[in-house]
Amino acid sequence: MRRAAFVPLLLATGCAAPAWRTAPHDVPYQRVPQPRLHEPPRVAEVVEGWSTLEESTVRPLAETVNPGYWVERELLGVPALDVNTFGQVPDSPWFENRLGPSDLDPATIARGPNQSQGPAPGPLVVLGGKLEGATPGLVVEDGRGDRYVVKFDPPAFPNLASGAELIATKVLWAAGYHVPENYVVRFDLNRLALSPQAETAGKYGRRIPLTRERLVDLIALVNPYPDGTIRALFSKIIPGRALGPFSYGGLRADDPNDVIPHQRRRSLRGLWLFSAWLNNVDTRDANSYDAFIADPAQPERGYVKHYLLDFGDAVGSAGVGPKYLGEGYEGLIDWPQIFKSLITAGLWYRYWLPLQRSPYGEVGVFEAQVFDPERWRPTLPNPAFDQAELLDTYWAASIIARFDVDDLMAVVKEARYRRPGASAWMLRVLLQRQYTLLSWIFGRVLPLDRPTLEGGHRLTLEDLAVRAALLAPEQVGYDYRVVWHGPDGDVDLRAGQIDSPSLDLTEVVERLRAEAGTRLSAAPFISVTWRRPLPTPEIPSMQVHLRILSDGLLLVGLDREVD
Repeated sequence: MRRAAFVPLLLATGCAAPAWRTAPHDVPYQRVPQPRLHEPPRVAEVVEGWSTLEESTVRPLAETVNPGYWVERELLGVPALDVNTFGQVPDSPWFENRLGPSDLDPATIARGPNQSQGPAPGPLVVLGGKLEGATPGLVVEDGRGDRYVVKFDPPAFPNLASGAELIATKVLWAAGYHVPENYVVRFDLNRLALSPQAETAGKYGRRIPLTRERLVDLIALVNPYPDGTIRALFSKIIPGRALGPFSYGGLRADDPNDVIPHQRRRSLRGLWLFSAWLNNVDTRDANSYDAFIADPAQPERGYVKHYLLDFGDAVGSAGVGPKYLGEGYEGLIDWPQIFKSLITAGLWYRYWLPLQRSPYGEVGVFEAQVFDPERWRPTLPNPAFDQAELLDTYWAASIIARFDVDDLMAVVKEARYRRPGASAWMLRVLLQRQYTLLSWIFGRVLPLDRPTLEGGHRLTLEDLAVRAALLAPEQVGYDYRVVWHGPDGDVDLRAGQIDSPSLDLTEVVERLRAEAGTRLSAAPFISVTWRRPLPTPEIPSMQVHLRILSDGLLLVGLDREVD
């Protein structure tokens, strides 16, 4: 059943006027909200065992037996709340528009969040270390006073986890997410100098001194090059006061700016499509980070900024080694798959079994032949991903479509793979997975995006299917219909078919002024409906809404129909 994207809002508000008619029309296309300053919130703590149990079992089972959950999700819809009248996510402490509003050059995308060349030359003072987790790590301080978390690759798979971190970091930064500065550094272990105050975790989480012997044990298994140097990922400590992770559901009660439930944020819902593209399966709360950014004028007050981090499980890496074949295809505790196996006495054939490992250890298990975005699963269920609607997915796809071959080539180059052919394999799989997921989404939503006005009257949109080379320009056409929302009902002004999504509305507006007279001031809105002409497979239409001003037109919003 087809429904307009704004139906849930109308049901909730008793058929109130659409937001694009009532919202302020004098704000920038991408409004930058200023967060309220407040005192530092408390540090959030995550109990890993309980968090895993809750997300894998407790929450999915509770939702399954809750009729209200299914009525809301399947019949009414649960629209995202962090969007403007154009369906875009405005800049905020959660997200910053980068690749969407403008094109970034490959060098900028390859640089990503990095503000320097990495740690300064000279000694690296070890402040702490960890033996737990997927791989050992250190906290070091360089000569500039910058601090880094140092992560080593699995000894048997050099470049695997560090390459995955670099690729995911660059892509997610360009997409708009806040991520740490990550650098791949080749350095001599003799640069490490142990601080007298260095500590590590002992039994039961106690902090104990990090001695030279413990440091040697910690780095004993790293795999150096023949010249004694080692490759590692240096992740710069995020500025601000650490507040622990955020949750993908609910609110942070002690943050006055946190007023939208996290599972209702399009920026977090749409993250599932980026995760599917990159096969970043480890999207737990623990791999997020909140930082309190103090105001320079009054350091005791500030706001919370939200980050994504730890991408060692992206693309073909599982942190400690290559992914096993089922990662990204089944969850850690995947109840539907468990029931299928029980019902069929274990004879049910998993669709992903034909997939093959790459021939490169530093790439791991990353493929595009079996990849199906509709079937992709993170390791643990994610409440924001589970709430995602088609328009949330389309929003993410509209950004992914803007990564071209040169952009991704520059990103893959940053991973610094050593084996001939490894970079080419990674690039090819990224492009194939991009094509697969864009073909899926753009077959369900009309991919006309980012309306602009030229000269005050020419409405132009970008066809993302053409931009992403899913269709050639000569293969597309557009039916359009212009309607005035008059005081007595809608009035057709013009309809037709054109070869490109660019329409001059000067004549339409001038004729409307002459015929409507004073009635125009009470109803100054027109809409342009766009759709693919038949016999093109039918894709739902979209509408662009404009307000008539004394000297031209003003874009005020758009609506998309979805299946």
